Amino acid sequence: MKTYIENGTVIAWQNGAHRVIEGGVVVIEGDVIVEVGSGIAVPADGSARRIDARGRIVMPGFVNTHLHVTDTLYTKGYLEESTNISAQAKETNYGTLYRTLPAVRHAVDPEAQVIAAECAFAELARTGSTTVVELGYDYEVGGDGAIAMTEQVAQVAMATGLRCYSGPRFRAMHYGHAPGGKVWYEKYPDEGRRRFRDCVDFCTGWDGRYDGRLRTMLAPGQIDTCDPELLRETRRVASAHRLPIQVHAGQSPNEYERIRSEYGMSTVEYMQDTGLLGPDCLIGHGQVMTRDGNMASLDPSEVAALRDSQTTVVHLPWVKARRGGVINSIHKYRQLGIRQSLGTDTFPFDMFNDMRMAATVCRIVEHSVDVATSADVFAMATVGGADALGRPDLGRLAAGCKADIVMVRTDTFKAAPAYDPFMFLVLSATGDDVDRVMVDGKTIVENGRVLAVDMPAAVARLNEAARRVRSNIVT
Repeated sequence: MKTYIENGTVIAWQNGAHRVIEGGVVVIEGDVIVEVGSGIAVPADGSARRIDARGRIVMPGFVNTHLHVTDTLYTKGYLEESTNISAQAKETNYGTLYRTLPAVRHAVDPEAQVIAAECAFAELARTGSTTVVELGYDYEVGGDGAIAMTEQVAQVAMATGLRCYSGPRFRAMHYGHAPGGKVWYEKYPDEGRRRFRDCVDFCTGWDGRYDGRLRTMLAPGQIDTCDPELLRETRRVASAHRLPIQVHAGQSPNEYERIRSEYGMSTVEYMQDTGLLGPDCLIGHGQVMTRDGNMASLDPSEVAALRDSQTTVVHLPWVKARRGGVINSIHKYRQLGIRQSLGTDTFPFDMFNDMRMAATVCRIVEHSVDVATSADVFAMATVGGADALGRPDLGRLAAGCKADIVMVRTDTFKAAPAYDPFMFLVLSATGDDVDRVMVDGKTIVENGRVLAVDMPAAVARLNEAARRVRSNIVT
């Protein structure tokens, strides 16, 4: 039986761009969209399922290309205003990255990770992310790097009804902070090779499960914790098994200087030298890709390497802004022709929040309202992520695409009058405005409620686990 979503303001994909169709119709059969447009006849004889989207924007689900679900909720209320420790530390995220985050992750036990994942995935679904890229952690999170944790978290995502790319992390060394704002690095006993092999086994064995809703990704850890051969082997495996790659890079000035001092290269040059760059490669963060953090300072050869390889930079604007840092800027990346997408990274897992922050911070940095248009930012949050994953069937409402659909209320005081759906979605809406979410044509959120998760019970479990984790944190 076909499903007809009718009477809504439809954001359709036409001629290579999102277009608004007032009173449009979206037709679903099975797990795919078979027709989108206006003037489509809707059967009135009961032979089709009908969903009245009056007072709703009907849009593609967000493709959230970078986030962490196992420890994020235990950092809430703990690291937002934590000190940078040293007067010499740059304001970007020194205190969180090298001191607070490792301390919290060491305190998170395996059971607590699964509990957090349930609430995080539910929030992602509730706020309109239909495809998510979950990047797990290495030995510093409880469980000693056991791949069983990745398997359990993936199963939680599937139970929620989401489409998920699971990327268990691996690296050769870890880091921490020392007095005076210094950072130390220490290699794992086997330089992370056993964990790497476990991650490869998971990625090749689990990719495509759950009717294709679960996909996998190779995720080398922070670029400064991976030696050249580990990155080269990552590329070999990715190419052989057609797996995407995501690496954390451009997170801090310390990282940039570490790569320069260790290998005599910039961050971009190091990724190019080890073969990481490519249309299947995503760079998570991408904030400090030059010594001064200004993307206008990229060498022309670095610009060409990123642009011509079709590598995607995944921007995470809110997690940066709340620490006093900025991306400088998504406008510059766009001018350089470098592909971009958006992710939430940590809390809140609400892409509406990160779209608004992306647009606002860019305009502040560029001192202009003529940059980071709402339509462009919305595209980053949808087709930008889909293209990064090599998925032309996601992030779009068009015939042949997956029926991953979000309906956003416009029959509210906040929304009316809705002259421009893109401006409303990017500059005014929040995840609380989401009414219905569908993945593969199946409703997973209805009337703002996640159908697969008992919210009061899940929140109670999380609060209890959080008390246990907080008591175990040693900084």
